[in-house]
Amino acid sequence: MEHEHHNEHHKNRKYHDMDEKLPEVQINITYNYGIVTIKVRDKENNAVALTETHEKRMHLVITSADLETFLHVHPIENASGDFEVVLELPPGSYLAFADINPVRMTYVIEPITITVGKVTDTPSIDWEMLAERDSATKDVEGKTVTFHHPKLTAGKSAALSFDLNGETPLPYLGALGHVVVLDEQGEKFIHVHPVSEDKPVFEAQFPSPGFYKLWVEFKFSDAGVLAFPFVMKVADRN
Repeated sequence: MEHEHHNEHHKNRKYHDMDEKLPEVQINITYNYGIVTIKVRDKENNAVALTETHEKRMHLVITSADLETFLHVHPIENASGDFEVVLELPPGSYLAFADINPVRMTYVIEPITITVGKVTDTPSIDWEMLAERDSATKDVEGKTVTFHHPKLTAGKSAALSFDLNGETPLPYLGALGHVVVLDEQGEKFIHVHPVSEDKPVFEAQFPSPGFYKLWVEFKFSDAGVLAFPFVMKVADRN
């Protein structure tokens, strides 16, 4: 995965060097007694050095398997070189994505499943119904955001813009906002930032046709950081 600090990160892009093959990063994520632990290791099981990106060395995104729950947190390194964050997760199945920038190593963002308690079945999502019923305007804790975008086509960059209905967001983690997108399989991970410092407009490219769920995060002076969810359908390029 190739980190472009103001552009997109997704699972099938990677760090690379034209002159040499870089070693790969191994990620392990576990959940025990309300603590998520992330081990970032090389093949010799040594801790890996991480470069800070948007004010943090690790951005951890966790979603429930039905994509209803969305968490964007920032684990802290402990004395053993692992990263930890305290989270009380209800019983269920979750997908975790560690968004990191390792020093001179190859890394691909891939989903890691976390199971909390006993999970009896895998939730089924009717994406067609969700897309048809999804509103372009969402209200969260008294804040309203309206999502605008052109027809979305696989492989083609698109401008994703958001109207905050008169609100002015505060800078959050070095940007005016953050957009995280997952495909319907929960495999393709996209994380993009605004194309400018003063407008909530993001540019993203969707690698394949199908349904995607998007969360846009803004920080408000009186409400803190809020995430607004939207469902999109991306057409085939043909």
